[in-house]
Amino acid sequence: MKEYIVITILDNIVFFDYRTINDDEKVFVNKNSLYKDSLYYTLKKYKKNIKKIINLIKELNKNVSSFRILKLITFKYVIPIINELNIENLILDFSSTLDLSDYELFLNTNLKNIYCYYMPRGVVKKFESNGTKIYKSNLKEVSFEFLNQQDAFEIDTLYYKKVIKIKKEYPNLINDLEEFLKINYNLKAIHIYVYSKELIESIVDLVKNDESRNVIIFLHQGYDKGNFIEENFDWLKKISNKCREDYTCEFRIIYSNSFLKNNLFKQLTFNNLKLISVLCIYVSLVCLAIVKAYDYIEQVSIDTLNSTLINESYASNNTNTDEEDDEILNNLPTVSENLELNDNEVEPKEEEEKDQIKSKYSFENSLKSLKKINKETIGYLIVNNTNISYPVVQHSDNNYYLKYDIYKKRNSMGWIYLDYRNNSKTLDDNNIIYGHNMSNGTMFGTLKKVLNSTWRKNEENLIISFDTESGKYRFKIFSIYKVDYTTDYLKVKFDSKSEKKDFIKLIKGRSSYKFNTDVGEDDKILTLSTCSGNNNKRLVVHAVLLKGEEK
Repeated sequence: MKEYIVITILDNIVFFDYRTINDDEKVFVNKNSLYKDSLYYTLKKYKKNIKKIINLIKELNKNVSSFRILKLITFKYVIPIINELNIENLILDFSSTLDLSDYELFLNTNLKNIYCYYMPRGVVKKFESNGTKIYKSNLKEVSFEFLNQQDAFEIDTLYYKKVIKIKKEYPNLINDLEEFLKINYNLKAIHIYVYSKELIESIVDLVKNDESRNVIIFLHQGYDKGNFIEENFDWLKKISNKCREDYTCEFRIIYSNSFLKNNLFKQLTFNNLKLISVLCIYVSLVCLAIVKAYDYIEQVSIDTLNSTLINESYASNNTNTDEEDDEILNNLPTVSENLELNDNEVEPKEEEEKDQIKSKYSFENSLKSLKKINKETIGYLIVNNTNISYPVVQHSDNNYYLKYDIYKKRNSMGWIYLDYRNNSKTLDDNNIIYGHNMSNGTMFGTLKKVLNSTWRKNEENLIISFDTESGKYRFKIFSIYKVDYTTDYLKVKFDSKSEKKDFIKLIKGRSSYKFNTDVGEDDKILTLSTCSGNNNKRLVVHAVLLKGEEK
């Protein structure tokens, strides 16, 4: 059934819910008028009418101080209301924790108190350092036996768990699992090594309607000494079908090699095997063709954009003869050709031609064309001796350009973008640029070259160019490292010089390589961030603005 946003104002509290409504309430949907102290909206209309809603709440009660959320939702939709109404108390009135990205949204508010079910200790410290008090209501504790099975030393470790294992059945197992699901937000899989219908049904009941995640339940046949899976295969199949059709979980059986050898292959004839082999080869070739075609389309779009920029720059700032220009442009390699070179191969002719183009390229001259392509273009980024030479865009959040390119077309490569909190015209203490680490070398796919000692020995490679509408900026790299997922290097502004000093000490101390580059509390920093090929790690590059280089 369709759900609606319901905002109720009682006394000094705003209640925010997302639920089904009755026919009487539906009459008032999207009307910007109260019915029984409540406003009703579809999600689409709510997003478009946030300012009107804020004004309505102010008219009804100017002394609202608390915001009570009754259901786990996408919290970016409530941040504007909390900020505009200067809400002091946030009450998360549901028995569940939040994702780290959701907690971070509230870090940028002026909340004094947050009442929630559970919050990991590291996140609590961040809020307390901002002057926000945290009150947790979870009273249950998981048993030592559950912690031991998950190789967890304390309850906070469970928050980050993506995979858990059920190796032993004990009286409070289901109670422990129920509490675990309330304090964990990242679970992707449950591996079961002990079997009973009661246990499996209980686990399915716990995860089946959890809309915030899709959990896969794995049964390991190799540990099934009593042949439970074989004897109850039809029952398990029904449960699996039910999970796929009606719930948010999946069922999979992992067979041991010995089982497959003794059971599966006995049933296959030689012709069956040939047919399967041919089918596998066909499917593999089709998949490979699709991947190659997709890579080609991505590269063509980038080549087209580069061509537009080069032509625009030459039209506005050309000092060569027509014959000289033609020779340079005709011999200029495309991004596709660049990608065919190995990391350690450098073609002298190609580098010379690229230098000629860079010497003539002007972001100022190309800005008009770039704005026609995408009005959110704010700059141009170049990292020497990599494929990173892209216009930089900026949206109202940090999610959009993870999935859309500069043409605002949905694309897995996304685009290079500046953190939405940064001011591209004046620059902040820390200016953060993100990009996907694409396997085909596009976007930040070649940023990993900074890890190569040969690359770092070339001093020119340490200079990063970032041109914006307000100037041409040159930054020098002073820190390179890989780090487990964290947000402590993503702070944009600092309240004091001492805080900035601590930040600089943190990121310089993490560097895997020593750079003799001074960084002070008044210096501007450029940060490049991408995934490192491991979902849990980030590759981070920090560079300091060179004094006297901005124009």
